[in-house]
Amino acid sequence: MFLKIEMVFFSVRRGSKILLLKKEGGGEPLRRLLDKNENPFDLPEEIKTLILQKIGRASFNRYPDPEYAVLKERLSMYCGFSADFIVPGNGGDEILWMLFSRYVKPGDSVLVFSPTFSEYYRLADLFGANLCIVQADLNGDEPRFDHALFLRRMAELKPSLVLVDSPNNPTGQSHPVSFIGKAVALCESTIVIDEAYGEFARDNWLSSMRGKVLPANVVVLKTLSKAWGLAGLRLGYAVCGEDSASALNAARSPFNVNILSGTAAEIILEHSEVMLARVKLLCGIRDGFISLVNRLQG
Repeated sequence: MFLKIEMVFFSVRRGSKILLLKKEGGGEPLRRLLDKNENPFDLPEEIKTLILQKIGRASFNRYPDPEYAVLKERLSMYCGFSADFIVPGNGGDEILWMLFSRYVKPGDSVLVFSPTFSEYYRLADLFGANLCIVQADLNGDEPRFDHALFLRRMAELKPSLVLVDSPNNPTGQSHPVSFIGKAVALCESTIVIDEAYGEFARDNWLSSMRGKVLPANVVVLKTLSKAWGLAGLRLGYAVCGEDSASALNAARSPFNVNILSGTAAEIILEHSEVMLARVKLLCGIRDGFISLVNRLQG
């Protein structure tokens, strides 16, 4: 069922862009946070019930397992990489914080594309880093990222940290797997491949590495906020090369994932079919919307 929209207008509240859709005939307007990229689907009730039942048996007076053995094993089964090289976090943002705190000192260079995830800018400013930007060409039908220039800048600047989000936030474009492979091979420091939206891409670098050992200096950032729809529980994870895993674990706060988030993640990871079905549906909606917009005149 579709709602006929009578009025659309924007409001800004606490840095968020809010779209208010006023329905024909009155009533409360629909509110959507445009910049949050939230999954529109909540968990099925039967999975929520399983989570609540297990949480009800938890001992709230005890700290979580500091090694997060069960959680990491479930993540390992899903992504296909050893649990020894998986680091959980209180959302992907906490893992980014760990990376900056471990690898970036005031005055260091951090290399990114632009446009990109706004949190990179905030953390670079917070840690006193020089954010070095390779700007995309925004004049065509779609942004064009200069991958050859990025590799040259990486060789010239020798940045302390390299950040590549693929799919890119906000454009949704995936960088070629071949480019990411070259960047990883040429990077002399730590390189982060941010695949927060990886499940929505037709291919991604981490999937191409299944069955292989990740290079020591690589961190692939993943999250359960987007495809899995667990944004409210704040759970992200990193799949790392050996050196990067050791460095992140050294920077990680003890018990950084709480019992509620960890328990929910352990259960939902056993139901990946729910996530995959919803990703397929969302990709269909996305592609249909793009096709519709491309047919508009003017």
